[in-house]
Amino acid sequence: MEAQAAAPADRPADATRRRWYWCLTLLSIVGSLDVAQFLASGRSMFTAAPGRAAGSVLGLLFWLLLTGLAGRSATGRRSPAVAKGTVIVSGVVAVGSVGLVGIHAAAHVGGLRPAVGGVLGLAALGLALAASRS
Repeated sequence: MEAQAAAPADRPADATRRRWYWCLTLLSIVGSLDVAQFLASGRSMFTAAPGRAAGSVLGLLFWLLLTGLAGRSATGRRSPAVAKGTVIVSGVVAVGSVGLVGIHAAAHVGGLRPAVGGVLGLAALGLALAASRS
């Protein structure tokens, strides 16, 4: 009897958690598109600055990984390992994005684009933490 009584109480928490993961999935898609557009618009970077290109590709891979992890949890296929992985990957994305903001600011280049990426990275970490705690 107690197990049946506990199940309905868990459903609102599951719905809230899934909403957080859907928001994170959408944000991760935006982050992925931002990096992909940067790579597509600067194809000469692959020959002129291969290290920069490799870092951008790595950033795109982390955004895509975060999209997949968050999407999996948003659709209800959540596990503790996936939840932990989502927080870790979002932390890597946030650190990388904020680090990129610092590098661009120190060099006085980049304009608004790196700042938007930094905000997206921090928002992704916030959403991942909110989802894991709900």
